[in-house]
Amino acid sequence: MKKNIFIVASGTGGHVVPANNIAIKIIRYEYRITWIGTSHGIENKIVKDKRIKLKYLKSSGIRGKNFFHTIKGMFNLIRSFFQSLVYIYKDKPIFVLGFGGYISVPVSIAAFLMRVPVYVHESNSIAGSANKINNIFSKITFQTFPETFPSSKKIVLSGNPIKDSFSKIIKSEIKYQNRRETLNLLIFGGSQGARFFNHNIPLCINQFGNKFNVIHITGTQDKNLVEKIYNNSGMKAKVIDFSHEIDKLYDWSDIIICRSGSMTVSEICRASRAAILVPFLYATDNHQYSNAKFLEKGNAARIVEENEDFSTQLYASLTEMYNNQEILLRMSNNSKNLFPNDSSAIILENIPELNEKFNNTAP
Repeated sequence: MKKNIFIVASGTGGHVVPANNIAIKIIRYEYRITWIGTSHGIENKIVKDKRIKLKYLKSSGIRGKNFFHTIKGMFNLIRSFFQSLVYIYKDKPIFVLGFGGYISVPVSIAAFLMRVPVYVHESNSIAGSANKINNIFSKITFQTFPETFPSSKKIVLSGNPIKDSFSKIIKSEIKYQNRRETLNLLIFGGSQGARFFNHNIPLCINQFGNKFNVIHITGTQDKNLVEKIYNNSGMKAKVIDFSHEIDKLYDWSDIIICRSGSMTVSEICRASRAAILVPFLYATDNHQYSNAKFLEKGNAARIVEENEDFSTQLYASLTEMYNNQEILLRMSNNSKNLFPNDSSAIILENIPELNEKFNNTAP
């Protein structure tokens, strides 16, 4: 019978997307994957492989909630812990790999008490509250950014697992080798904060006339509004509500305007594309600004903050990047080495419970 592995991820794409990428990698090598999530989580849309078995916990957040929701969260935490004990007892995973979020804590504690190895992946530059707890119980904690956790033998810099298809994207030295009169501009705000992008960016972009071809991912609510703004201006813009082929859009793009969630900045660096990052104001612990700052310090991106000067600053950044297109090549080249190249391999090779297909030292 195939050995079973628990993947624990729910909540935002920053947890679920890297978890899904590593799950697909593992399942190719004849392991079973049991995914622990929630019935309402985004994993139900992202996890498409029928070989991955989804199981659910009743879980909800505690931090920053009012009294009622804090009590509810504590109750769900206790209930999820006992559910996790039952799941582990019945399915006997060889290890648990959690990607943060409140759902991961009861599973990590249950696994630790049942002597099942716990591995943790933190995607952001500032560790979330859940992973600060999970790190106590983990055998190894993988971090995407350097210095997220205090240095120790069990902290491994891995980066974020990225889809294999990103390796097929046109290299930066080809993409940016010649100056062009029209550049391809990809715009997306993500699941959180897309509305600010939809209401502010088209009006700014319109000032450039036909200097940019635009693909703007709006989400479902504002698609018609944004389409109308671009159509009225006569700009070359394709407006879509969602894409399942974001790697192809990265390949097409010359400049990306986006939020600075961990997966987004990891994909930008893997694709080696120039970017203008707009950190989401209400991200926990302001981690999106910290993520963006890591790229800016490496001269791999520009930061434009969401404030009253947003349109002015965005216009200035785009003008500079259009007029001095050598900046695009420099930014893209600088982005290449900010994260490890093959994050999935680093994670899999550091889990000794996996067999020699991943780790030649494993029994």
